[in-house]
Amino acid sequence: MSGRSSALSRAVVVGGGLAGVTAALRLADAGLDVKLLEGRPRLGGLAFSFRRGDLSVDNGQHVYLRCCTAYRWFLDRIEGAHLAPLQDRLDVPVLDVGRAAGPRLGRLRRTALPVPLHLAGGLAAYPHISLAEKAGVARAALALGRLDPADPALDGVDFATWLRRQGQSQRTIEALWD
Repeated sequence: MSGRSSALSRAVVVGGGLAGVTAALRLADAGLDVKLLEGRPRLGGLAFSFRRGDLSVDNGQHVYLRCCTAYRWFLDRIEGAHLAPLQDRLDVPVLDVGRAAGPRLGRLRRTALPVPLHLAGGLAAYPHISLAEKAGVARAALALGRLDPADPALDGVDFATWLRRQGQSQRTIEALWD
């Protein structure tokens, strides 16, 4: 019985991405002795930041929305929440590096207007898509607002497929939605 008890007090977590680190912390908080295995020289998986010139590039922005309470728990748990402050309003710099004329910086900003108008000004000034593409984005955003999150049919459609069904071009998906 004592061998079994000690075996249940240890755990191995493979992968040091956000899910692996979070799992390791939860297990450690539950009293287990945890070994975390990661093949890369850093933790965080696909969520990391780097600098390109004067621009700070965050590759983990997809996990840091106000709805990501598990990520907030993670930051609080590692006492790192102060390193990732929340913005009062969405303001995202977007660098388009695929242009022949060189990179161009655009911004997506949220205003105090009600949804869906809160992004209208930022979209109007967004330089990475054409006027026709902006109109298509507005139509897709309105359609997005009409979706019922409780509809089980949505579970069978990934976001890229849904965007294409809404008439979004590959260029628009890459320049805005991605």
